[in-house]
Amino acid sequence: MLSEEVTQEEFNAISAAFLAGLLAAIPSYFARLEAELVREGEVDLDWLQQLQNRVEAELSTLLSRPAEAQQEPPVGLIRRLVIEELSQHDCADSTATLQRRGLLPASAVDIDTDLGPTHLAWGVAKARRMRVLTQEPTTS
Repeated sequence: MLSEEVTQEEFNAISAAFLAGLLAAIPSYFARLEAELVREGEVDLDWLQQLQNRVEAELSTLLSRPAEAQQEPPVGLIRRLVIEELSQHDCADSTATLQRRGLLPASAVDIDTDLGPTHLAWGVAKARRMRVLTQEPTTS
């Protein structure tokens, strides 16, 4: 269990664990995404591998930053990048179907159900770390 205050080192460790879990789950998430797009009639999906690489790179960059510099939630980053790419490739019509099928993630469990505890631990650690960073110094 986390103490009330989370050090930068503790936050870094939790972020690294969350990143490792996300990176392990991303390939199967993208396989499901591709299968659904094919089912929706999309045939030219050569761009999907580039998107997966971009998601992995941007997640790695994001989760290596200190808590106060992680301005976008990791799952929000994935969702945003997928939606942007869908619109660039004239697949925006698939967005509603992907949303219904959980392929536009709202939480890490939409990527892999095993990520739930790690996502929760990261969220709690970030909240506690931000509380430490934003507390007013006490004067005696």
